Amino acid sequence: MTQRSTPDTLLAFRRFAVAPTEARVDDFLRNTMLAPDYEELETALSAADLELSAAEAHGLITGAAAFPQPPALAELLFGRAGSALVAQAERLLETARALLEDVRHRLEDTDFGFEPLLGTDELPAQVERLAAWSRGYVLGLAAGGLRDPNQLRGDVGEFLFDVIRIGEAEMDDDEDSEREACDFAEIVEYMRVGVQLVYEELRGG
Repeated sequence: MTQRSTPDTLLAFRRFAVAPTEARVDDFLRNTMLAPDYEELETALSAADLELSAAEAHGLITGAAAFPQPPALAELLFGRAGSALVAQAERLLETARALLEDVRHRLEDTDFGFEPLLGTDELPAQVERLAAWSRGYVLGLAAGGLRDPNQLRGDVGEFLFDVIRIGEAEMDDDEDSEREACDFAEIVEYMRVGVQLVYEELRGG
């Protein structure tokens, strides 16, 4: 991977590692069972004729979810012009609403269950999806009004600069695949923590 970023913020994920209680697990399952998986979201996007990958759409919705008053999903996905495919667009919006609630629940939950939606595939595809997710996340934040990372304090602003760089990442064919896999896992953890911190910052936490 040509872009690496492992600042000290990565270590912050430990503070979210709270032992789950049975009640919290039950609540988590009730609130997330309707959330689409990667393939379901990809299918809904394709049916609505949107040129977004599931990863980018999840990033877009995650960015928007960080705001107490997020931008409207219809405008976020289709723009002001809307969609000519009314039935398919409505099904996609239902899917997006379930996804938005899932993202909010995971970011509010003390068990720290959030992670970028990347599906299951080989590492090169995962790297491309994380880059797409990052681009979507930046766009979602911009749609909510956050267009400059310097609007965020300290490490949180630095994280957003890192997300922009991760959005440009691609595999380096000359590097060891095992090392690449370790680097990728580390970056995903960093993203999980950073997204949580942005959410708390924008929510006044």
